[in-house]
Amino acid sequence: MQGNHPTQTRRIRRGPRPLQHPVFRRVLGVSVTAHLVRFIDFTIVAWLVVQQTNNSSAVGLLIFFRFIPFLIFGPFIGALLDRYSRIAMFRRTQLGMGIVSLGFGLAIASGFDSLAVIYAYTTLMGILMMAEIPSRRSYMSGIVGPAALGSALALDMVALNVAWFVGSNVGGFIADLIDPAWAYMVMGSVFFLNYWWLRGLPVMFRPGPAGGRPSPFRLIAEGFVFTRSHPAIFAGLLVVGVNNFFGYAFESMTPAFARDVYGAGPTQFGLLMSAQGLGALITAGYIALRGKQLRNPGVLLLSSALLQSIGSIGFSYTQTVEVGFVAIAGLGLISMVFGITHTMLVLLAAPANFRGRIMGFQVLMMGLFPLGSLALGFTADAIGLEFAVRVFASMGVVLLVMIWFKYPELRKPLS
Repeated sequence: MQGNHPTQTRRIRRGPRPLQHPVFRRVLGVSVTAHLVRFIDFTIVAWLVVQQTNNSSAVGLLIFFRFIPFLIFGPFIGALLDRYSRIAMFRRTQLGMGIVSLGFGLAIASGFDSLAVIYAYTTLMGILMMAEIPSRRSYMSGIVGPAALGSALALDMVALNVAWFVGSNVGGFIADLIDPAWAYMVMGSVFFLNYWWLRGLPVMFRPGPAGGRPSPFRLIAEGFVFTRSHPAIFAGLLVVGVNNFFGYAFESMTPAFARDVYGAGPTQFGLLMSAQGLGALITAGYIALRGKQLRNPGVLLLSSALLQSIGSIGFSYTQTVEVGFVAIAGLGLISMVFGITHTMLVLLAAPANFRGRIMGFQVLMMGLFPLGSLALGFTADAIGLEFAVRVFASMGVVLLVMIWFKYPELRKPLS
């Protein structure tokens, strides 16, 4: 029997390389709690919405208001990341989420829980989440460097998907057994603790002197010119946009399937909302433990996006909670490959001084998700839920195949 290679033995004993860095461990710990609260929050809010209306478009509007800030403000957030401290921005998002969560809890306790209030709350949380995601990931890339970036992103995704599975189920129990107002008081307190826990961390990235900083509009223009001159980055952003508009039909319409197709109660509702996180956790855990850099993220990005759209067509034929759970979990496994590879492509292909702006354009493309969810919701009201999902996913497949042949640079390994 052959013995283990020494480097493999050390990796098993010490764990993935990013976890050996104390700053990364601290940021990851905050990510775990922030993700957990976010999925508890979204499950409760989605349940409150489906209790007030029978329209699929209302569910689409919930997604729309949560993610529309990505589309409106994404490039400006990217410009700010290249002007100011990324850890400072990350820290302030936690403070903002704490304030907004406490305010929503007070609103529910006072009886102000109409759809308008819910949509206003979810928009504010979307703005803060839009700033949190690129600031956290760009800060992480400065901690670990390019060699361990894939493992670091996978660990961040492990945190997200553990929180997705646990938080969605906890959210379902809370919606069934506990007054949501008290839950939001606790969630706000968790965000305040995150703000405190991030104090004193090193800056990692220092922009130029304040007097020499160009305007955000000039930074955005420079970032656009850079992006257009790099076909792999530009094509990767196109894939992100197409997949967010057409490829997440299964995710945005899960609440509607739970209510209209499966007839799920609150506990089953939470279980279904957690299924995608469970599947994604498997992929993220494998990549984190594998510990090797993905040299060709473009091919994985395109392939996973195609499989996700094809899988959404299959999901549209499910009729029971059990089959739906398995289908959503499988799609979560695929979507995690997409989530890791599109971030890796940006962080590895863009230099540090352009990284924030390119991530801003990435956030912009992610902002097409709420537009797709809203359009899908209205289409479902007009032609039926299952058929609408099939139409959207099929359009995604066609556009992704076109990108595959139009931009061969995306399928080449990164140097």
